[in-house]
Amino acid sequence: MFKNNKTFIIAEAGINHNGSEKIAKQLIETAYNCGADAIKFQTYVTKNLVTKNTQLADYQKNDLNLKNQFEMLKKYELSEGVFKKLKKYADKLGIIFLSSPFDLVSAHFLIKKLKLELIKIPSGEITNAPLLNFIGKNCNKIIL
Repeated sequence: MFKNNKTFIIAEAGINHNGSEKIAKQLIETAYNCGADAIKFQTYVTKNLVTKNTQLADYQKNDLNLKNQFEMLKKYELSEGVFKKLKKYADKLGIIFLSSPFDLVSAHFLIKKLKLELIKIPSGEITNAPLLNFIGKNCNKIIL
């Protein structure tokens, strides 16, 4: 994975797929064509992150026609089945598939089911002790 002291370039896909598997595949393909070593998405289960009444941030209110954070995150949440397809597609192209987990269910999925060898901790989760403990005990390569 990290070879020849070369800079390891990660293309940040995040949730820029807008909840679309097709767009997510296009992001993977674009990252590959640009020479990135890896592409990173975000994995979460909406109900594990916010309540249905969590308000949107001011900048989100201007750009989206959504009522709350729950609705927004749910719109961009990808299923485990889609993530499996995306990883398979990335593997086929030859680019490393990564995703940052925002909750324990997602971390378990990425490490135990998708068998990701490298996990990037989301910056907003650097104080999430249960998540960090799980990842630390179950993954050998971590970007923090």
